[in-house]
Amino acid sequence: MNTELYLRNYQPYIYKTLSHALTSHALSHAYLLSGEAGIPLFNVAKFLAKSILCDNPFPFACEKCWTCLRVDEGNYQDLIILDGSNKSVKKDDVAHVVNAFSYTAKESKGILIYVVHLVENMTVEAINALLRFLEEPVDNVYAILTTENEERVLPTIISRTQVLRFKLIERSKVIADALNEGVNEEDAELLSYFYNDASEIKEFKETDRYDLLKSLFKQYLKEMIRGRGEAVYFAQTSLANNIRNKEDVRFFLDLMIEFFHNLNEAKFSNTYVLFSFKSIIDALNNKLDHVSESLLLLFELRKNVELNVNVPLLFDKMTYEITKGMKKV
Repeated sequence: MNTELYLRNYQPYIYKTLSHALTSHALSHAYLLSGEAGIPLFNVAKFLAKSILCDNPFPFACEKCWTCLRVDEGNYQDLIILDGSNKSVKKDDVAHVVNAFSYTAKESKGILIYVVHLVENMTVEAINALLRFLEEPVDNVYAILTTENEERVLPTIISRTQVLRFKLIERSKVIADALNEGVNEEDAELLSYFYNDASEIKEFKETDRYDLLKSLFKQYLKEMIRGRGEAVYFAQTSLANNIRNKEDVRFFLDLMIEFFHNLNEAKFSNTYVLFSFKSIIDALNNKLDHVSESLLLLFELRKNVELNVNVPLLFDKMTYEITKGMKKV
């Protein structure tokens, strides 16, 4: 994505704040980028780090110099990124940053930066180690933290950072922008729940992983329309055999949660956000009596993914519970 364009068009206050800080060399020693899920916080965090390090900033990263390219490739030695999106950030991860930054910078710029994506996913021990590091800021060492749930971030972390709060772009606007970028209606509607930026929707839409998971998701819904037995068989074979790692299980369950939200909306207020799925939504609403209960079940299963549950059994439970008492229409 073009991060500078995103900031300028959709986050003007943050754009001006960072532009002024970069131009006047008045950067905070620590930033907390705060926003809801779907906002490209990780991309912005990396872009800010790149802008601080860039050989030819104006005032943001040029995206073309040798330093920018090395940051993109992940081999700039004085930039350490801890990603809490797929697993917890632990004390040893923070200790690695502290130890690495206890010595002279390896790069000629003499600037050291660490990014912690989703600080709410840090262990208690890791947070305590990070706090000690934040309490004693060092010249030319910058921290860029992100969170999708500021309420879960310790006040002591918030007080030691400059908080930049991002606004959520209206879903209808994101969908319209994605359509303008050539994304079809079905993908634009589905992925607008996951990405609050059209370019990110377009990028993820073109991945093989998305093609597979969307195909399985759509076929699973169609098997439920056919009947309980068909849905159970599909879950025990196609889902169990093709969706194995946690990341894919999480995404599939998020698709299901999104869809069942729409089932509820259509049932009680005749509102469709996933309009391209209208025929499937109507068919399942005619067959399922306990949509709200199924939605609660999906939330519970989504939390259980982190507990190393047996994935085939999870899909079994999901299917049996959703389709129990299914009407034969």
